[in-house]
Amino acid sequence: MAESRTEHTEHTEQQGEPEPVKLVWQRAHPLSPLVKAWLLIFIFFFTIGRHAVESLLSGEFDADPSARLKSGPPDTALFAWTAVFGTYWYLAALLALFLIFFIPMMSQWFFYRFAVDGQNLYLKSGAIFRTERKARLDRVQSIDVNRPFAARLLGLAELKFDVADGDSSALKVEYLSYRRARQLRDELLAQVGSLKAPAQTVAGEAATLPAQGEKHLSEPLVQHLTENFMGLTGEDERLIVKVPLGRLIGSLVFNFGWGLGLLIGIGLSAFMVSADWGIGTIITSNLAVILGVFAGALKRLNTGFNFSLSTSSSGLKTRYGLWDTTTQTLPAGRVQRLQVEQPFLWRFFGWYRVRVTLAGKSELDEQATGELLPVGTFDDVLAIVQLILPALSQGGVSIGHLREGLGALEGRAGFTVSPASARVFDWFTYRYNGFLQTPEFLLVRSGRWHRRFGMVPHRKIQGVALRQGPWQRRLGLAHLEVSVAGSALGTRVSHLDAEVARALLVRQSQLAVLERM
Repeated sequence: MAESRTEHTEHTEQQGEPEPVKLVWQRAHPLSPLVKAWLLIFIFFFTIGRHAVESLLSGEFDADPSARLKSGPPDTALFAWTAVFGTYWYLAALLALFLIFFIPMMSQWFFYRFAVDGQNLYLKSGAIFRTERKARLDRVQSIDVNRPFAARLLGLAELKFDVADGDSSALKVEYLSYRRARQLRDELLAQVGSLKAPAQTVAGEAATLPAQGEKHLSEPLVQHLTENFMGLTGEDERLIVKVPLGRLIGSLVFNFGWGLGLLIGIGLSAFMVSADWGIGTIITSNLAVILGVFAGALKRLNTGFNFSLSTSSSGLKTRYGLWDTTTQTLPAGRVQRLQVEQPFLWRFFGWYRVRVTLAGKSELDEQATGELLPVGTFDDVLAIVQLILPALSQGGVSIGHLREGLGALEGRAGFTVSPASARVFDWFTYRYNGFLQTPEFLLVRSGRWHRRFGMVPHRKIQGVALRQGPWQRRLGLAHLEVSVAGSALGTRVSHLDAEVARALLVRQSQLAVLERM
């Protein structure tokens, strides 16, 4: 059962005197140490099982208990204390070693507590070195539900709070039952929304977070499997896109990088066979290529498996994961940039990928958490774009913009492309690289083989830079880069006419300022 404790803590408001606020401190689920100790538990049982199998196969196993008690551990001071266990000294030594490592994890759970009031999230941890952390709820960008495989087996989940200044300040509540984690996330997201609306802010109001008992251990097995391996859907959620497993596997098979690595491995293997190399030598020589190809494929499979995008009262929700599952919430206004991609081989099937840049996410985890669609059709892309971006009548993006941005050389949308002199640098792609400004967005397209179409709101742009090398100056060309929060990589409009690029720099700077006024 989750334990709770009430403490009186003083918090100072921006105006007025400090007021005592009651904090309800709660502990994580009692099974939390098992999630963190899963590798230790696996090694423990694997070692016991291997020892038993080896003894059975070698004929050393004696079923007679009296005979087994006659043998003992090696005659060393380290194992002398296990002599009383006879042949079972091995199990006793393993159990003692297991407890030496597991007891600190239990101690960590015992001293780990969290609490929430009307404005902040608090965490306390540490038995010897105490740590206290606090995160302001009005700066929380999203609250994700992450479920490692060991946590799914036990019916647990962790809550990750992404704060505005990036991943280094993210807090985690580890671990709660899956139902409790979802309930707590929904309550806190509603509270975050009210704090970000000044008219609805009530400073110092205690959060309604009752210390509910964990009922996981008494739930029926069927319900446990349904919740933790089939997933739960909120009552107010509406499904927008779901990726079929066949399409996901097809996207992996027809991925150019994956296919190139596979061809390289096959080519090297064929060369080695022709040179009369042994099978073992061939495998070890290609091991790095094989592991790289399959590691990348497994990562893509995990982040795209059972992927779904839904809408809810708290924002967009994405769910994905094969062994580790994640439920991510994207509140309105967090998307800084949206990009649609189409790798070359996907063109034959009409598949696309949609990525977004999110405020509060680091560049390391942006690839997984910033995908709104791992692979989908043009209708899926259209549904997502219309859901996030305003219509053309409101200064947004139209179907014509999407179609021309994703491949048409010339159309009625009016993209400005690179001049003919740019073919010195981009012989195959210069007619595809271009931009278009709408009242709300800067639209950028690039690539001939791997097509990319980026949409950046003017109000999200934090910097504009003009870059021009010596050869570009001679040809009258220049790059323009715009940067947004949440990504170290800017959106580039490549090899524009220099005068057009300067005019775009001035106009884009003006639009970025006007949109923030």
